[in-house]
Amino acid sequence: MPDNTFIDGKVAELAITTLRGIGQKPAPFFLAVGFARPHLPFVSPKKYWDLYDPAKIELAPNKFRPADVPPYAIVPGAEMRAYHGIPQGSIPDDLARQLKHGYYAAISYLDAQVGKVFDELDRLDLRKNTIVILWSDHGWKLGEHDAWCKHTNCENDTNTALLLSVPGMKNPGAQARGLVEFVDVYPTLSELADCRCRSISRV
Repeated sequence: MPDNTFIDGKVAELAITTLRGIGQKPAPFFLAVGFARPHLPFVSPKKYWDLYDPAKIELAPNKFRPADVPPYAIVPGAEMRAYHGIPQGSIPDDLARQLKHGYYAAISYLDAQVGKVFDELDRLDLRKNTIVILWSDHGWKLGEHDAWCKHTNCENDTNTALLLSVPGMKNPGAQARGLVEFVDVYPTLSELADCRCRSISRV
């Protein structure tokens, strides 16, 4: 089935259509593009599942609870257990591989949609003057600590992607090792956009 069978494909198409309209107007713009994947349910077109060999998908290496952790500190993943066929308690290995397969496919599906939007930014020659911030709202356990989903303070749940691309960056591709919070996104974007708008207005 085509990518636009699911919501993220439709969102990418809408973003591209919007960018084409923006590309006709040489003025500052803000565009927020929100994708759903890899949130549950792990559905995506078959071609993304086919990117992965199920036999090569490894199970979580730390399928055990940390020592002395209180029972309430790591919830087993009630969100996922609302779906048909997901048992209570520990997830069997064959099902765990299938779930990880679905998660990987969803990530690849999302990656393709983000790529389409970036390709359109390039095609319209907008990238050279566009700040891009890409982030996710939370991390995810895939069997680590014998648990799934989020809702804990485990590093798996609290670590996530945050990428920033700014025209004229001094160190493109650099990585920050310090703690960054999502509350920093808005003031950072505001500061960058203000500086960028000022530099454009001086040209």
